[in-house]
Amino acid sequence: MVVAHYGDDGRTGAYGVSGLPEAPRASRLARTAAPVLCPPVLAGGALVVADIAGTVYAFDASTGETRWRVPGENAELWVRDENGEWPDVLTMAVAVWRDRVFVAGTEDGTFEYYADFSRKVGIHDLATGELTGTVPGGGYPVVVGDTLLLYGLNSGIRAFGLPDLAPLWHAAGATGRVQTVPAVGPDGSVHVPGGFEIEHVHGGVMRLDLRTGQVTDLDWNLDVDPDEMDDDFDGLDGEYEGRDVTRAVHAVVAGGLVWMPVDRGPHPYDGAITGQDPRTGEIRWSHRMPETSAGAVAVADGTVFVAVNRRGGGGRGEPSFAKAVTAIDIAGRGVRWTRPLPGTGAGTPVLAGGVVYMALREGRVIALDAASGDVRWEFDLGEPIPGKEEMGYFDEECAYEEDAQVIVPGDGVLYVRTATGVAALTGP
Repeated sequence: MVVAHYGDDGRTGAYGVSGLPEAPRASRLARTAAPVLCPPVLAGGALVVADIAGTVYAFDASTGETRWRVPGENAELWVRDENGEWPDVLTMAVAVWRDRVFVAGTEDGTFEYYADFSRKVGIHDLATGELTGTVPGGGYPVVVGDTLLLYGLNSGIRAFGLPDLAPLWHAAGATGRVQTVPAVGPDGSVHVPGGFEIEHVHGGVMRLDLRTGQVTDLDWNLDVDPDEMDDDFDGLDGEYEGRDVTRAVHAVVAGGLVWMPVDRGPHPYDGAITGQDPRTGEIRWSHRMPETSAGAVAVADGTVFVAVNRRGGGGRGEPSFAKAVTAIDIAGRGVRWTRPLPGTGAGTPVLAGGVVYMALREGRVIALDAASGDVRWEFDLGEPIPGKEEMGYFDEECAYEEDAQVIVPGDGVLYVRTATGVAALTGP
C-alpha cells in the first residue's frame, strides 16, 4: 500500500492514523548523502526518498536501515564548497505504484519532455532497487490511481496506463504547471495549479479529465456577488477581475471545493484563501488573510489550516517565511485560533489524530491541538530542515516548484525530511 501525499487523493493534509499526540521519546535518522527536498513516500513498509545529489533510497520504515540505494554505496558524499553552497543541485521526483518506483531528475530545476530527449524516467523495483525499465522523454512523475502522469514545464502533461505503460493522452496545453501532486476531484478529474512567471503564467488551476486529457482552464475570478464573499472583501473592483496570482503550491479538494491560497496586487498583498467550484471555477468561499499564506492549506473537520507569513513577506512569488499557523472555521468564515511559531515554518501543516503538525526550518517539530491551537509538544531534531529558497531554487520572477511536504504521519510515528536524511520520531 502506498500512502498518498498529504494524506489522501484530495491532498487535504489529513491522515487517518494516530500520529504522535504525546511528546516523542526518541528519534532515529535514516541518513542520506545530501539534503532531502522531495517528499518521502511510504510504500509497503518502505520509506522511499531522494536527495539533491541524485541518490534514491529505500529505507525500512520501522528500523531506518537501508534496503537499497541508487547509485550504490560507493557514491561520493556531497559537501558544501568554501562558500557554503551545494554543488550542482538536482531537482528529484519520486513516485511509487505497487512494486515500481518512478524516478526523475534534472539539473536545471525544471522537468521537460522532448521526443528525442536523452533524459528518461527510470523505473526501479521497490524491493531491490534494480532498474527494470524507463519511460522516454523525461518529465515530473506523479501516480494517480492506475495512471502515470509526466509533467513537462513547456510541453504539457502525458498520461500512461499502468501496468503496461500504454500511452493514453498528451495534454499539450497543460503547460506551466507546478511540479507537485495534483488533487483528485469527486468525479475523478485532477486539478493541477499553475506556477508564476512574469508575462507567462499567473497561477490558476486546470482541471484535467483523467480518462481523456481534456483540459478545462478554471480562472480565479473574484468578480462575484459580494454576498458570496466574507466582509473583508469590501472594496474590490475591476482591477482584480480575471485570473489572479496563486501560490506555487498543490491544490486541495475537500467538501466539494478546490482550495487554494491566492496572491494579488502590490505590497502589502491582498492575500486570500479561496474555495472554488471544481467544474466551473466559480469561487464559492473565501477568507481574506491579514498576511499572505506561506504554502498550501490543509482542510479537515470543517476547518482550513494554513501557515501565514511574517508581515509584508511572501507575496507574488516571493519566498515564504511562515511565522504562525491559523485555523479558519469554514461555516462561519472566522478565525478559530492563531498560534505564533517559535521559528520559521517549513512546508504545509498536516493533521493526524486531532493534532496539527508543523515543521520549523531550524530543525524542530511543533504539535498543536487542532481544536484550540494549544501547543501539545515541541521536539528538537538537531538537524535543520532546508527549504528550496535557501538551496538555490528560488527565482523572484518565476516559481514552478512547491516547497515539498516535510512531515509524513504514521501510527505512533512521524517521518520528517531534513538536511541529512529522514528522521523518525516515535512515541513512548
